[in-house]
Amino acid sequence: MSGFAPVRARINQYQEEMILRLQELIAIPSEKSSPAGPGAPFGPEIARALEYVLAWGEKEGFRTENFSGYAGHLEYGEGEEDVGVLLHLDVVPAGAGWQHPPFHGVLAGDRIYGRGAVDDKGPAVAVLYALKALKEAGIRTARKIRVIFGCDEESGWQCMKHYFQEAPKPALGFVPDADFPLIHCEKGSVVLQLQAGYNPSPAGGLELLRVTGGTRHNVVPESAEALLLPADSGAGVWDRLQDICAKDPRVTLEKTGGQIRLQVKGEAAHASLPHLGENAIIRLLAILAALGEKDGPWEPIALLAKKITDFTGKGLGIACQDQISGALTCNLGTIAIGNGKVQLGLDIRYPLCLDEESIVARIKAELGGGGFEITGRHGLPPHYLPAESPLVRTLLAAYQEETGDFSPPLAIGGRTYATALGNGVAFGPNLPGRPQLAHQKDEYIQVADLMLAAGIYGRALFYLATRTFRKEDGEK
Repeated sequence: MSGFAPVRARINQYQEEMILRLQELIAIPSEKSSPAGPGAPFGPEIARALEYVLAWGEKEGFRTENFSGYAGHLEYGEGEEDVGVLLHLDVVPAGAGWQHPPFHGVLAGDRIYGRGAVDDKGPAVAVLYALKALKEAGIRTARKIRVIFGCDEESGWQCMKHYFQEAPKPALGFVPDADFPLIHCEKGSVVLQLQAGYNPSPAGGLELLRVTGGTRHNVVPESAEALLLPADSGAGVWDRLQDICAKDPRVTLEKTGGQIRLQVKGEAAHASLPHLGENAIIRLLAILAALGEKDGPWEPIALLAKKITDFTGKGLGIACQDQISGALTCNLGTIAIGNGKVQLGLDIRYPLCLDEESIVARIKAELGGGGFEITGRHGLPPHYLPAESPLVRTLLAAYQEETGDFSPPLAIGGRTYATALGNGVAFGPNLPGRPQLAHQKDEYIQVADLMLAAGIYGRALFYLATRTFRKEDGEK
């Protein structure tokens, strides 16, 4: 479109500046942390990341506002309705084993490495420079553009709860936090914290001192560990463990001070894509259950090892799928055993054919007999916009004109701010055929993909902010 050509030309000129901006933003380790305080409810580093982007926006001449550190926004243009773009600046913990430091924003070849490169700081930079190009090209808008930055997307979405108590919801918009061409269906999600008690007193047999594993419910755990104390010299237990593990390269056994440390390595992945990872907790539970011990913590361990053997949810009675949204996934993301308690966190992504109450009821039926109770629960229903909706069609047109790709819209297990937006969908930045790098070590974004995303977002904002949709399309 000729009207967009001046905008696209400006975006092409920003590449070096965009790389530098993303490197600086990655260098802020915006993990949720303590201490929280006024203006920094999720910790000082997340607050610093928010201040960084708002300062950039103010310098570029946009209207900005900080909502007590929970969220912030910058605005451009005029109009009775708002086009919203929802991004987040918080990141999941980096974890270990990176080839490049996770918070340096290393440029190596055509890749920018760092935690948040694709989730969600790279898309944030792409949107900011798309907006800068629209402003510098002097584009007049029929709808105001509002870019919103959340600070608690990876945890509990308290940022959006606070923000939308203070600011109205945009009439429509998109969330650059998933895949291209577009996500028109997001599975429902429910996070459950479960706990069971046990008698910690050893009965003269093998004592389990502790089990730990995982970092977050929404990350496939890449490590898990158990510390055992045999009643005797431990030779029998050691031999049994050697047989059970059968020289498994994922397992490390170590004798130390009369104790045995059992460590299992897996492969981290986003909980919505558990097939891309390898769950270390599940493997550890299977090893412990195979020891055949009784009483104390061993009974709940045996139950968990029986009921949670993979990511399908089959053993918990919740496995299902439909044609639109696909199959349910269940990630055993965290576990802690010790001092008479077994605690675990489940992250479940479910299709349109199931509901949260049914999931909870079935899990209670499968685990309740073992003494497990649900101590924490947080859920979101599925989010779905038909492919025929005017918003979906407009965004797809922007993507198709920039890429020449006419792939259909997608359904995913990941949850994005599209739910908080309402009349919105997830839109990029991951291109078809690219690896899924969110929440993984050595996360990166290719420079060419960053630039292409900026072009797609610029064109999408151009259309959404300047077009008057037909009334028969359901828009004003």
